Amino acid sequence: MVFLEKHSRFFRRFDLSFTPRHTGAPHLPVIADSNEFSIFDALNTRVVDEKALEVQPNGDIVELMEVTYEAKRKALILLFHRASPDAAEPTYRKKARQKAGTKVTVRKAEKLEGEEQSVSAHLIVLDEAIRQGTYRAALEEIPGISMAVVRRIIGQALHDYEYDFERKKKQVNTYSTFKPVGVPSETLSGALKSGTLSYVTLVRPAKADFVDADGLFQPQTETMRIRVQGEVTSGNWRDYLPAMFKRAKAAGWTDFSVDLELDDNRRRTRPAR
Repeated sequence: MVFLEKHSRFFRRFDLSFTPRHTGAPHLPVIADSNEFSIFDALNTRVVDEKALEVQPNGDIVELMEVTYEAKRKALILLFHRASPDAAEPTYRKKARQKAGTKVTVRKAEKLEGEEQSVSAHLIVLDEAIRQGTYRAALEEIPGISMAVVRRIIGQALHDYEYDFERKKKQVNTYSTFKPVGVPSETLSGALKSGTLSYVTLVRPAKADFVDADGLFQPQTETMRIRVQGEVTSGNWRDYLPAMFKRAKAAGWTDFSVDLELDDNRRRTRPAR
């Protein structure tokens, strides 16, 4: 059972990269005129079509509900819901007055027909590129609405949002890819003072000739997830990780990240640099 705080929220920072699939294609702007292509239009079109969602293995539904742009803040704001049709009704307890002893009354909240329990989270994207196609963002930390599922929903919306550009006097059809990278809020040494290292993840461009069928399939990335069984601390991580990453680079691995289990029962995934 996870209780959400009513008056406080935690946020995770990310760098979000929106990159054209084809070399030479223009990057999609965050916002543009109504008759022009943009990230806002790609996501809002998906919302209007009620296709910006993903059904989870347990039947829960994570859905992008609303996309807005706040011009004064220069920010794109995405509202996600996670609905659970089969969740039990929440209950509330009330402890009796002291003279009544330890008696406690419990009241079950009533769920009306057609209603589902849900939680919500915002993804806020600042419309100021830190480099071409990359923007700083923050995602509310809500159980069940992680960047993993958000990435798939946004990525699919952009994949289906095709646009044309001219290359060598020919019209080429392309789309935008989406990649979020966690921004560390502290050094790895600092994080390990209050947490433990649980996994190391390596990523490299995939090479899989066996999937090629006249261009129907195209390998993207290959991922290796390594479980940390020993104790890696703020004092000894430099004795192990840099050497491992050096060997991994020699083997063709290009991106490295680590999963941290923190003392507040939360998990952090951050790039290892």
